[in-house]
Amino acid sequence: MQREKQLNSIFLTSLQQHDFQLYLQPKISLKEGVCHSAEALVRWQHPQLGSIYPSEFIPVFEKSEHILALDCYMFEEVCRYLHSRSNAGLPPLSVSINLSRRHFHDLSFLQDYAAIKQRYGIADAQIELELTESMLFNQEQIAVVQQAVVQMHELGFCCSLDDFGAGFSSLGLLKSFAVDAIKLDRIFFEDIHNSKAKDILHCLIDLAQRLHIRMIAEGIETKEQLEFLNSTTCDMAQGYYFSKPLPPAQFEAWLIQFNQRAKVNAGK
Repeated sequence: MQREKQLNSIFLTSLQQHDFQLYLQPKISLKEGVCHSAEALVRWQHPQLGSIYPSEFIPVFEKSEHILALDCYMFEEVCRYLHSRSNAGLPPLSVSINLSRRHFHDLSFLQDYAAIKQRYGIADAQIELELTESMLFNQEQIAVVQQAVVQMHELGFCCSLDDFGAGFSSLGLLKSFAVDAIKLDRIFFEDIHNSKAKDILHCLIDLAQRLHIRMIAEGIETKEQLEFLNSTTCDMAQGYYFSKPLPPAQFEAWLIQFNQRAKVNAGK
């Protein structure tokens, strides 16, 4: 409890001092073997307390309005980063960013996000907003999120459903939401030797293709998992097998090296 109070008390100062930093984890196109998208993640480097892990501070801030301020801050950091890339003449990059369930108490945040996106000159569909299945705990909430997804598309955002399969109602949600992408939860890949698990994955990936929804496999950590994905029609993969989350400068260096290597391998 004392730690929770401490984190809440230093939050605003840390936000003003930019102690919260943007990190990016690559998402790989399995068909092309290259990277042209990433997920935005937050890291907190406090000048006195050092590194504070998201697994500690996110649940604390989810209990208050702090998470809304942090999400908006990170959204603008993503826009600022994409704007700087564009000014530098770098190839386009799409970035996904997580949303807290607290946003869906008031959908006016989408207008605020759209205004920030416009201010930085970010192209439509370049930013993907990630929802999680845990947001959808009753019919009233499902109706609110349905409305939000429609507005997201109208305002030029893509939309994805994160942690797909971690809950009990995943398949039923697909008929309710016009999402652009699904992120398969890492639990599906923890037992890749299991033939039943493989059959389920094949079915889910084929279903997404029939529905014209991009399928992204997250939590990929081994060559065996990647080889299995390459035997399917899965669109993208993300995980430590490719790269851990990186700060922007390191991500850009990684991106150049990875895509150059992919280009060489494709020419062999």
